[in-house]
Amino acid sequence: MTDKSRTYEESFTILEKITESLNKDEIGIDDLVKKTKEALEAARTCMDILKKQRGEFKKLEKEFSHLLGETTEEESPPDIDISFSETNDL
Repeated sequence: MTDKSRTYEESFTILEKITESLNKDEIGIDDLVKKTKEALEAARTCMDILKKQRGEFKKLEKEFSHLLGETTEEESPPDIDISFSETNDL
């Protein structure tokens, strides 16, 4: 199975197993680099999937907002004049 065809859940499971093995000292020094590379690939896959999903959710949010007649842009608070004038009441 190539890294690109893995699902988020599969990649996350790989990360969990490697982490568990490291915590139990089950990975020897000879396999450490291999497992580290495998964990990096799985983490990269998870991050790529999450970024893609985030973009999809933003698109859906815009569509729902448009459907409901709302704007998706955050409205800025009204301008408030907070200037102070100097007075010499002495």
